[in-house]
Amino acid sequence: MTEHETGQLVRHGLDTTNQFAQKLRHDPAAIGGARDAHYALQTSVGRSRDVASEQRVNLASASSGSTTDRATATSQSLEKEVQDLLDESAEIEKAVTEAAEALHVGEIKNDQIRDQIVKEIAASMKALAAVKSIQPPESRGAASRDILMKLQTKITQLTGQAATFSEQTINELTAIGTRLGGEEQTTSSSSASATKVGSSFNSSSGYSGGSDGGGGGGGGGGAVHKPRLPVAIPPQPGSGVAINLPGGKQVMAPNETAAKAVRAALSQLGVPYVWGGTARGVGLDCSGLVMTSYQDAGMQLPRTAAQQTVGAEVPSIDQLLPGDLVVWSGHVAMVIGDGQMVEAGDPVQISKIRTTNAGQSFIGFYRPTG
Repeated sequence: MTEHETGQLVRHGLDTTNQFAQKLRHDPAAIGGARDAHYALQTSVGRSRDVASEQRVNLASASSGSTTDRATATSQSLEKEVQDLLDESAEIEKAVTEAAEALHVGEIKNDQIRDQIVKEIAASMKALAAVKSIQPPESRGAASRDILMKLQTKITQLTGQAATFSEQTINELTAIGTRLGGEEQTTSSSSASATKVGSSFNSSSGYSGGSDGGGGGGGGGGAVHKPRLPVAIPPQPGSGVAINLPGGKQVMAPNETAAKAVRAALSQLGVPYVWGGTARGVGLDCSGLVMTSYQDAGMQLPRTAAQQTVGAEVPSIDQLLPGDLVVWSGHVAMVIGDGQMVEAGDPVQISKIRTTNAGQSFIGFYRPTG
């Protein structure tokens, strides 16, 4: 195999996720057939790698000089790239297969809907794999939950009927995605019974994509609009309203509205995450927590996370005050002071302030009260 041929193989021959998705058909047993076809692709690429390796060895033994050295070095580099892609291909294939089986995707008879769902699963598995890099570690649970809630929303949009993941299913999918990143998930339930996405979705109609339904916290991954807002003015020394945080530490909010919003948000600690949830004490999503907490403080905010970029922009993390918002393309949290924020993970919880959230685009820091 020539260097050009190997390069072409690397660049164009391993669109593994799409190829795998295209092979999945409505018979659940056919998932195994798709897996076998994917394995055949891996085998073929592996043979090409072996041929390239053999030719490199022959070249090195039959000639010498700088040109030969460069050629053999290039060949070695390409062989390693092929091997890395083979390894990634195997991981993706395994993760997507397991997730598709867990959700009984094979029972969806509409080819277009089913294949799109498999692509959404693949993207979610990769996003879950990236969660392990989020700091601090205690924030990873909320990030994983956010990814899976968005997958649930996508399935609802594509099928036209509500899909609800059980806790066992969420744990199982999180474990699959985390293994894809090379790290075991200790909270998974290996014997979990998954929520089925089954016969009730087997319509013959196509699907039409749309915005996130139900007024939920918003999705990530699209273009992010960053509004032009004035810069927040630091409060005067000695001003502010005291808040007592869990644990006893006292912090100062910039005004009474922000203080009331923080107290209202902290009163929801432990409330379960519910996508689209605005029922305080029952179930909340991220933007629902922020919106209803400010509502209790007498201030109306927009419903979705990306729209809660209101008031004034806080230019840096060291200028954040209680009541400020940390906003991503599909998530929002409220600063409570002492380097912490409250957010609707599962359940509503306190985390350290961060600017990363499972690959979502970070929009900025905002002070709704200006």
